Amino acid sequence: MKNPFLSILIFSFSLSMLLGDPVYAQTTPSDKNEYIFPANKEKVIDETVDEFYQALRDLKYPVHQEVYQRFKKKPKPQQRDLDIALFKEIPDASVNFRKRLLFNEVEGLNYITIDGNILRPYPDIDINYHQAISPDRQVYFFYSFKDTEKEFRGRYAIYDVETKETVAGGYTYMPKINLTRNTYDKGK
Repeated sequence: MKNPFLSILIFSFSLSMLLGDPVYAQTTPSDKNEYIFPANKEKVIDETVDEFYQALRDLKYPVHQEVYQRFKKKPKPQQRDLDIALFKEIPDASVNFRKRLLFNEVEGLNYITIDGNILRPYPDIDINYHQAISPDRQVYFFYSFKDTEKEFRGRYAIYDVETKETVAGGYTYMPKINLTRNTYDKGK
């Protein structure tokens, strides 16, 4: 470098960054959590879960029309995911579940299935992961699955009761290991 002063300055700054004392921010703990979706436990909302499901299927709300339009622009193979984005029950499912409840109650609604040796909960929802939503927020919870000897297929969706937006959702497919076949059959 042509300017020795600049070189010394850069070296000193780098050295001070490496050897300097850490700075810790001090915050005052708040008694009240700030949520993007605050508690609405006491709010009265007249729409039933079945009415909402029908409105979802009919694209009654603008938020669902927007989701539909986005999916229609995708290539055909990706459009099958629309049944997950705008929840649709699985045809001839073992269980179709629709319920309006508080967000903190969703964690307890797991179904346990086995894929051979391992018990698996589905859907395994951790409400602590969704920290923007108050545990006392009203939601619609939809859950549909088909559990057979050969496979497990499941879909779930959680919608906010007030905004009608999707809070969480997903699907799974799990082939099962055949437990009826034993090791003695291999020699025959």
